[in-house]
Amino acid sequence: MNRYFNQRSIFPLLGLFLSVLVFLSSCEQNKYEPNTSVAPGGGTVTTYKSYTLTSAAGSTVYGRVVFYKYNSTVTLVEIGLYNTTTGTSYASSIYQGKLADKSTTALKPLDAISGATGEFSSNKYFTISEAGFFDKLTTYSAHVKILSGTTVVASGDIGANATPVAQSN
Repeated sequence: MNRYFNQRSIFPLLGLFLSVLVFLSSCEQNKYEPNTSVAPGGGTVTTYKSYTLTSAAGSTVYGRVVFYKYNSTVTLVEIGLYNTTTGTSYASSIYQGKLADKSTTALKPLDAISGATGEFSSNKYFTISEAGFFDKLTTYSAHVKILSGTTVVASGDIGANATPVAQSN
């Protein structure tokens, strides 16, 4: 035998190997199934009102704005646009009064909309944390405008100024 594998050096190495083997085999390895159940009603929002956003003159951008009642103090807003331009960011806001009144008073600035997706850039929903906002929506005199720079590309009345195109209670 060569000098590295003599009887003296084999026993400590064999002892170390057996110790590691015993240690690794003694650990319990339970395989737990994932918990895929959720709380009743969890992950679903069923109360909503949807309004149409029509193209402005010279534009082909159109879509919908949907208001979801999450709870009594939170309303979620989702916008979906078609024919947006990739690389363009669109500003969106809720404005005072009817669309025909041409109001420039923004009541609630919403998030920017990505031209690549036609949806909000940062999140799927914009959150309005105002108690009773959704419940007061039918009496709310307002409209939504989508702008590219300072040019309106799509808009639509909401609340008291329009009948929802879809809704659920």
